[in-house]
Amino acid sequence: MRILTIECSSSVGSVSLTENNRPIIARSFENPRGRGAFLFTVLEEVLANSGAFNLVLVGTGPGSYNALRSSISAAWGISKARKIPARGLCSVLGYDAPEYFVVGDARSNQCFFAHVSDGCLTTPIELLSPEVASTRLISGIPVFSTGASLLDAEILHPNATILARHEAHAGLAEPVYLKPPHITQSRPKAA
Repeated sequence: MRILTIECSSSVGSVSLTENNRPIIARSFENPRGRGAFLFTVLEEVLANSGAFNLVLVGTGPGSYNALRSSISAAWGISKARKIPARGLCSVLGYDAPEYFVVGDARSNQCFFAHVSDGCLTTPIELLSPEVASTRLISGIPVFSTGASLLDAEILHPNATILARHEAHAGLAEPVYLKPPHITQSRPKAA
């Protein structure tokens, strides 16, 4: 099976085309929070060189709100245009290790915390303070951070090529939201 995978949950995004878990095309790019323009440049290049594929897989987060929405929308659009399915997969599965922890900055002195073993989450992703998250770590199991310096973790970004290996666990292409959206109310106009 040939799979186009898009992963944009952190500050380094990636797009890959794989066939039977072997990479054919793999591209990484800067993906600053709130800006997704590089995704479309890379997608254009990959699509121009990809030929046919059977599935669009997209990382669903947690991560940058704007980047996730852009990448999921792109996956849906490619899916519709090519008349193939689009499916989503939690971005924390995009690391190459048999067992690991992933932490990411969730702002307001919180981090998201995930424990992955054999390509599956061992528990749902949690929002924790860094202090509580540190008590959940197990000595000898690697800890990756999606970009922030947290818990002495190795900063490593989820990767589209690795994410594609877990296609069997994919579900709906919908973003993982751990918090309700932050909406600033407009101020009433002075009379």
